[in-house]
Amino acid sequence: MIAMKTSKINMLLPLMLPLFTTSCYQDIDLDGYREQNGENLLTINSIINPDSTISVAATRTYFFSDIHNERSYIEDLDIELYLNGKSVGEMTFDKTSYMYISDIKPAECDNVEIRTSYKDSLVSAADIVPKKVGIESVSVSRQGPLSIYTDRDYVFTYNITFTDPVGEDNFYFLQYDASDWRKGVGMGERDFTYEYVFQQLARHINANVPGWEPYSPDGLPFSDHGIEGKKHTLMVKEIVQGGNGRDLTSYSEMNRRFKLFSISRDYYNYLLSVIYNDSESEGLHGGMIDLGITEPIKYFSNINGGIGIVAAYTLDETEVDVMNIVGRFPK
Repeated sequence: MIAMKTSKINMLLPLMLPLFTTSCYQDIDLDGYREQNGENLLTINSIINPDSTISVAATRTYFFSDIHNERSYIEDLDIELYLNGKSVGEMTFDKTSYMYISDIKPAECDNVEIRTSYKDSLVSAADIVPKKVGIESVSVSRQGPLSIYTDRDYVFTYNITFTDPVGEDNFYFLQYDASDWRKGVGMGERDFTYEYVFQQLARHINANVPGWEPYSPDGLPFSDHGIEGKKHTLMVKEIVQGGNGRDLTSYSEMNRRFKLFSISRDYYNYLLSVIYNDSESEGLHGGMIDLGITEPIKYFSNINGGIGIVAAYTLDETEVDVMNIVGRFPK
């Protein structure tokens, strides 16, 4: 059995039990908390990038205690699409994808705006497609075998170099993963904790989520705070377990794909709000949300007259076969 990171929420349970055992039960009429304005809100979501045509999802909001087995899509909106302040036509609803679609692919630095009307109110949102920032190089080193989870574990260190553009605030998202889970060495445990930009991210998030540490199987956002306009090398790690009968020496390839997303400020703020509201977080706040003691923090939205997110990104990616750099696992 492969060991993995475990949640610290269990440590909170003994501390929280007295709060439950001394409390009283009371019936609460949740319908009294419904807001008419909330029921009239339109939810708009669109993630924009130059490699895809622009599409938009539009759904109705629902009260959290209502039964909602599936999303309630709105099919009869007139959504106008604007590019750099000029109308480029109405979007059409596609019944297969339940999305409003267009044939427009934005370019870097384009200002993309959508406008519509819902229940006699104007709903709009806009974002600017950021410039692509390229991955300049990836280097790899290996340590091991080490005793971490088993006595045959290995730590791979990845150094990913890029140059932050001068004279502007920039925001990013880093993701690294196995290129193909069906062959080669599967992805191990990611470790972001040694990298400066993710340490800065943790300091920022800890102001609202005490105890949060930079970990995610999906990748993490970061800003250029502290590296503005400089060439910077991100250092992240991967722990590959080799014990418990697993023969790493039988593998001949270990392909890894590195993705550096340049994301808009609004996309960055939205991703931060997702982290703040993660009830599975190992931070104290995440554990208390899960136990129903702390209220979640509001998700970031840039929709005027509605809720949701319209955000943009560009992507640069590269793939390396780790074994071509460090060799096969030693016998």
